[in-house]
Amino acid sequence: MAGRVADAHGQMLDAAFGAMRDKFGEAKSSMYADVMGFVHAIDFTERWIALLLAFHAILWAFIILTRERTQAQAFLFLALVLGTRAAEWLNGLGAAHWEAFAGQNYFDKHGVFMSVMWSAPLLGDAFLIILFALRSSVALLVQVKRAELRHTRKARARGKQE
Repeated sequence: MAGRVADAHGQMLDAAFGAMRDKFGEAKSSMYADVMGFVHAIDFTERWIALLLAFHAILWAFIILTRERTQAQAFLFLALVLGTRAAEWLNGLGAAHWEAFAGQNYFDKHGVFMSVMWSAPLLGDAFLIILFALRSSVALLVQVKRAELRHTRKARARGKQE
């Protein structure tokens, strides 16, 4: 009797995990299809899109170059956050005037294009700045702790000499 219950339980688990694998596979292939559809819908030969991509590359390089300068990184972080906040306004502006600079209207009411091509790279850059700040904080913490240990050793050595 216990063997039948265990077999039934095992079959139920197999069926559940099989269904989850199937759904995950469908979602994975659906996501790939969506991403590829998005990529193929964009005309990367348009000058303004090439300039946007170049802007992101230059901004990324500038963040890397200024990683040791705290004030520059703070200013950049603030600019990135404000640029991300302005995405909705920029999307509306783009939707109103797309004929002047684009071959097709990329600016839908949900802001998918702006999210992918503007906000996501800016947020990625902001994350990079946070990583640099964390690295700097850890290095400073190690430096302070070493100085504290040296000070403690010297104080102990003075105490033993007296």
